[in-house]
Amino acid sequence: MNRDRNGFTLVELLVVIAIIGVLIGLLLPAVQSARESARRMQCVNNIKQLALAAQNYHDANNAFPMPTGYRGGCTNCPPAGGFSVHALLLPFYEQTALYDSIAYWIHIDNGTVIDWRGGTDYQKIIPPCQEAASQQLPILHCPSDGGNLTSVSFTTVTCGYYDASGAWVVDGDTSSCPVATTNYMACSGSGTAYNYDCTVLTDGVFSCRVARTFAHLLDGSSNTAMFSEAIVGDDVLAGGEPDPMHPEARCAFARGLCTWRGRTAGGVWGGWLAAGGTPGIVGIYGDDNLDVGSLCSTYCLSWNGWRGYCWLICKGHATTFSCFDAPNPNHPDWGAEFGSGFFAARSRHSGGVNVAMCDGSVRFVADTVERNAWRQLGSMNDGGAALPCDPE
Repeated sequence: MNRDRNGFTLVELLVVIAIIGVLIGLLLPAVQSARESARRMQCVNNIKQLALAAQNYHDANNAFPMPTGYRGGCTNCPPAGGFSVHALLLPFYEQTALYDSIAYWIHIDNGTVIDWRGGTDYQKIIPPCQEAASQQLPILHCPSDGGNLTSVSFTTVTCGYYDASGAWVVDGDTSSCPVATTNYMACSGSGTAYNYDCTVLTDGVFSCRVARTFAHLLDGSSNTAMFSEAIVGDDVLAGGEPDPMHPEARCAFARGLCTWRGRTAGGVWGGWLAAGGTPGIVGIYGDDNLDVGSLCSTYCLSWNGWRGYCWLICKGHATTFSCFDAPNPNHPDWGAEFGSGFFAARSRHSGGVNVAMCDGSVRFVADTVERNAWRQLGSMNDGGAALPCDPE
């Protein structure tokens, strides 16, 4: 007696599996795109909160934050390693308790956040600031960058610092000092002429040891960049030459190639000098003829993955960027001792970076932006107009 059997034949089953596979293949990119869109929107919100915090700081103090950087007791020590814009803004993005825990008495005249006596390769956050520096703040991280949330490159021998009285204090602890990283960078300026050198005044809204106001923004607050993004480095200390497929992971460093001029008449810090007396790293001005990629291969003494390595510190490769190179250049950043150099805006977002303006708006600037227009965005007073970029 014959019975009908209900079910799929082998061919029908294979067809169904193939259809399901095609549907999944079509769905996954859409899901990934939706996730990246959500991450990008979170990034926009983070950077916007920083810009609004800076505006609120201005309302409370009649000026934008002034990054600090002197170290007392050293007549010719470059002014780097003080407190970053991020640290000064803490109370204005709901981190008052953390702000209160920081040893701000290590200020512009008698201290720095870093122990320089351990050498520029092996630095350590001074003990009064270590706990604060290790705090990971979600607002300072772009969710699209899966890089290191902490850096552990700060291992040194004896750590020392200047205390509130200006006396040198030695801490014998030689253990590793992990610090929290950041993806968001304060704009130091256009990067042209000597404006890449954080040891002298630059043309950006944030310049070491000077407090800018809205009155300084001659190009207008909507045409002047305040914050942008960077990709956190790979935390490798003085490693080999970087993989050319991932230049964002390292920075080329040159040391000992120029002379630090120290203070000039009237107590003004003079910046680096080449043999011919030209200001800047090895006497090189950042103009249209400068090839940062060539500098990386010609003058580089070491490669360090220190980009964004500590949100607390006022150093070029830690918490600042300039607009010398268009976003996401295909070469590593270039820097010298104490944080001066060409540190570009970079992100994991496809095609560009988020940029917060001084008016609190956030725009997405494409990698293909015209270079001079991008540089004008970094400068607060060069007559630059609005960029053709997408408001967020």
